[in-house]
Amino acid sequence: MLVFLLALLPRVADLGARPFWLDEYFTQQRVALKPGALVMDSFYNHHMPSFFLMLRPFAGFSHPEFWLRLPSAIFGAIAVALVFLIAWQIAGRLAACLAALIIGLSPTMLAFSQEARSYTMVMTLILVALYGLVRLAQDLPAAGRKLRSPDARIGWACFIIGTTAALDVLADGVPWLFTANIIGIVLTLTGPGRAGFMRNMLKADAIILALAAPLYLLLEIYQEKAFVQTLAWIPPLDATRLWYSLGSVYLMHLADSVTFHVLDRPGAVLVWVIDAAIVVAIVAAVRRLRGRPAILAVLGISILFLPLALTGISLWQPILLPRYILWSAAPFAILTGIGTATLLEHLARRTQILAVTAVAALLLGNMLPYYHAETKPRWDIAAQMLAQDVEPGDVVYLHDFYAGKLLQIYLPPDKQGLVVTNNSTTLDQAAAAESQGKRVWAVYGLAGQGNGKAENQDYHDNQKRLGTPKSIQNAGTRIVIAQYGGP
Repeated sequence: MLVFLLALLPRVADLGARPFWLDEYFTQQRVALKPGALVMDSFYNHHMPSFFLMLRPFAGFSHPEFWLRLPSAIFGAIAVALVFLIAWQIAGRLAACLAALIIGLSPTMLAFSQEARSYTMVMTLILVALYGLVRLAQDLPAAGRKLRSPDARIGWACFIIGTTAALDVLADGVPWLFTANIIGIVLTLTGPGRAGFMRNMLKADAIILALAAPLYLLLEIYQEKAFVQTLAWIPPLDATRLWYSLGSVYLMHLADSVTFHVLDRPGAVLVWVIDAAIVVAIVAAVRRLRGRPAILAVLGISILFLPLALTGISLWQPILLPRYILWSAAPFAILTGIGTATLLEHLARRTQILAVTAVAALLLGNMLPYYHAETKPRWDIAAQMLAQDVEPGDVVYLHDFYAGKLLQIYLPPDKQGLVVTNNSTTLDQAAAAESQGKRVWAVYGLAGQGNGKAENQDYHDNQKRLGTPKSIQNAGTRIVIAQYGGP
């Protein structure tokens, strides 16, 4: 409970300070629907409805940025507590404390814990399943007996319940099911009680599939388009995007989830020191667990399978993003915690306490810039500016169509029609309005994910049509509002 509370503190700090971005706008819109419409809208857009049904009671609260993100913060803190529990189960309290610090103070984990989406919930449920596999791997002969045998039933129950629930929340649970079965095959080939363990794994798979298949059948029936088509917006994989995904999830870099880049920030040398220490700790953990191959297989495959598989798939269809490999950061933190503990175990107890305190201070110092970073476009500020400046007869040109959806959240009711009624205005229409002497407000900024450099290039290209702006305002660092024509 103490680990959970300590992990919750940084997750609720400034929880509602950032405005919604496009993904969270869709969450807000969906949870406001009636239950039947919510379920159908979820399936139509290739989502499971369970997370959104859970959020629905919060839909009418006055500060949705806080309340719709609160469950993610809570699940993020539970995930830290589960990492602590699993690491303790494997290597004791020192490893557990270090693993919890690593995952609990990760800037990327913090960012997803402050997102009104289901990623931390899925991670938590997969960690329940991982805890079950770790228990089973520690006593493979017992795991090969009946599913309900006293020595194995907790492990199998956690695996079945956690995996089924993860599948019923988000399709990100599907790669976990593949990962778990690869682990099962490796344990069967290398450990005792082979036939019994594989038989139980197949039984567990059958139960999981029987419980999860109905939702996936409904998804297949009612989805608008196939899953592959929903990924068309992801840009091709290159070295920058590979580093963006891997560096943010497994190391301690702060990712810009809008433009697919790692954010530059003060004290960047600190993160490189942490990264080097993580690499050393991973090597130490692997050496320590060589005598426990079953545990090493569980953690190693849980870490490696997902990023390797998605990187391979991305050569054909880009799919590698931090949110799709997020849950594998948990076993990575567990292995890193075990390795760090291995490096510290020879020290006196007082020195160990000082070392853990130093690790916590180092990780905290690396995480704190997250609270000052602009990780989401400031459409709330843009809305205030436009509400103040736009007058009847003006034309508003939004470079990103979905920007109108976000502006509508933050515009005063009496200004919504004035600012966003014409949000379908094209560049040609804006240029025509300017030629008629009307004021044109051109708004450049991303509502969802995209290439920020392309956005800037479009801004400069559009000036050739609209001329030199009479005024330029910045809403944060990501949104530019330029005024053309008129007085």
